[in-house]
Amino acid sequence: MSKQHSDGFVDVGGLRLHFEKWGTGPRVLIGLHGTSLHGKVWERLAQALSDEFTIYGLDQRGHGDSEAAPAGQYTVDFYATDLALFIDALGLERVAFAGSSLGSRVALAYSARHVDRVERLALLDLSFEMPKHASDAMIAAHISRPRTFANFDEALVFSRTLPQRKRFSDELHISTLKGDLRQNPDGRLEWRYNRDVAIETLSVAARDMWPEVRAVEAPVLLLRGAESDVLVESTLSRLLKEFQHAQLVTIPNAGHSIWGDNPIATTAALKHFIEGEELALTN
Repeated sequence: MSKQHSDGFVDVGGLRLHFEKWGTGPRVLIGLHGTSLHGKVWERLAQALSDEFTIYGLDQRGHGDSEAAPAGQYTVDFYATDLALFIDALGLERVAFAGSSLGSRVALAYSARHVDRVERLALLDLSFEMPKHASDAMIAAHISRPRTFANFDEALVFSRTLPQRKRFSDELHISTLKGDLRQNPDGRLEWRYNRDVAIETLSVAARDMWPEVRAVEAPVLLLRGAESDVLVESTLSRLLKEFQHAQLVTIPNAGHSIWGDNPIATTAALKHFIEGEELALTN
């Protein structure tokens, strides 16, 4: 039986943020998406978790149906402040996180600042030391990406050309794209994210977050795509040494978009970790 789904808005720090919600259990997981995405991408994980959980998929500032902030307000610190205000607005005491790319940086920043409120921290292809060639390629892709489409089929044809989705199944490709788009008053479909926000976010993605790594006290799961060009080996080795309690699972047949490239393996690893089971270390 699938979990009950709803959505809502909360006003935090002068911004109206949108979120998806699944379930009604006493334990809480917050899913934080990557650049240009939205809270709907956590649907599969939400349905896989036990009924002990309530799952929130937050649309971060400038993404999904959340409002954008002015330019110059897209460092990880701004996103993490939004997250703290969101958690307080909902009256949540302790939470677990699953964060992908941008979301992994935001979850890390929050977890370092609020150590007593974090139960578990799952980081999908943590990206604060993203190589410049990778971020430059992402920025170029956003600059050249068409903003609107005549219909869903036209959008799907384009979406299938995106390198970060080349491993997606047809089913996941379609379901993700449905969450990516909204209809304009003129009937055309447009992306549910602000392109300028994505470009600025990527341009300031690289920063020193090693103090935050060392400050985290919660158990950490590092998920890395076996073919990722973002979480490089040198960073990964250091993360495993400097986190207080970390384990690694490498997801086969996956690049940076782990959650979409290999959703079965990703969801299984996340479910075991978030529900409190121990995982065998793999590398």
